[in-house]
Amino acid sequence: MNPMKLKIANVTPLQVIRKSNELIEARYRLSIWEQRLVLTLLTQVSPKDEDFKRYKIDISALANMWQLGEGNTAFYEEVQSAADSLVGKTIQLSDDPAISETVSWLSYVKYKRGSGEVEMEFHSSLKPYLLQLQRHLTQYQLGHVVNFRNQYTIRIYELLKMEVFKHPDGAYSKDFKYEELRLLLGIDTTEYTLFADFKRRVIEPSVLEISTHTDLNIEEVRYGKTGRKITDITFVVKVRPMVEALQLQAPEPPKEHPIVDLLVSLGFAADTARKYKTRFGVKRIERNVGYAKAKKEAGLVKDFPSYLNQAIKEDMGGAWEVAQVKQEQDKTVKQAQAAKREEQAELAHLQKMAEMAGVPLDVLYPRAKP
Repeated sequence: MNPMKLKIANVTPLQVIRKSNELIEARYRLSIWEQRLVLTLLTQVSPKDEDFKRYKIDISALANMWQLGEGNTAFYEEVQSAADSLVGKTIQLSDDPAISETVSWLSYVKYKRGSGEVEMEFHSSLKPYLLQLQRHLTQYQLGHVVNFRNQYTIRIYELLKMEVFKHPDGAYSKDFKYEELRLLLGIDTTEYTLFADFKRRVIEPSVLEISTHTDLNIEEVRYGKTGRKITDITFVVKVRPMVEALQLQAPEPPKEHPIVDLLVSLGFAADTARKYKTRFGVKRIERNVGYAKAKKEAGLVKDFPSYLNQAIKEDMGGAWEVAQVKQEQDKTVKQAQAAKREEQAELAHLQKMAEMAGVPLDVLYPRAKP
């Protein structure tokens, strides 16, 4: 069997997400990290693909695309946890109580700690809902959702976006039964049992994020009652003009971290510098830069970028940093001892002069104490 050819993610906020409406209306619940991985993976799927492939996603690219900080261990742990959990997450497609139709999200995940990459593949059961879609589909630009932080916002955005094609004038309302919306979002009956909590945790943050970052402006949310109980939720939506929507989703070019700029100035490629920041962290890089520079000043280094690269990988500056700290501490102690000796010598000299002159020491040196 020939090895499967892997694609490296090269994502931009203007890439398009395509899903069947049946998938959008399915019942499932994913964390915000799991949704980010699913959508990142979807950017790799071509409308013409006949089968899913395995894709490698660069975690630095993932962080840049979703406007996230990625210079710490916690970021890697979130990505790994989300990738692993997606293998066990399922989607309930049928809303008929007599029919149970469940599909899985992923069939394969590989994450090697320290590699800076995660490799994933959609489960083959998702082919009818993601590949070669011609009808009954919804598509949107990824840039509209990259700034979402609430786990329910993407789902609600997709459910509302699905209705746009029905309304050429760009104004419409979408009605949900309260209990139906809870089922679609995968919210258990034990969660947000008070409607006020559901509104505060689910509806309000989603409305704010959608209206702030996307082509949809939610002008109003209406709540219908049966008796004293909320039973209906209506979103009143206005589609923004394309130019305005593009302005909303276009983020400022992310600034490089100073440690990336430093490595680039020392001869590293920008991509390598970003990966090293993610993989090794700022403090490790800083101490090894200091170590390598000290060795260079001592005339022990000829190829500085190569030496620094080895130093960072092996953390050669770790023990050196400890020694430097101790050396500074010893230096400080010695300086304090020397200053104390000088003060004592000066005091003794003044004491002698005071005795010879027959005057108190304070006359010669008011701050001195015998």
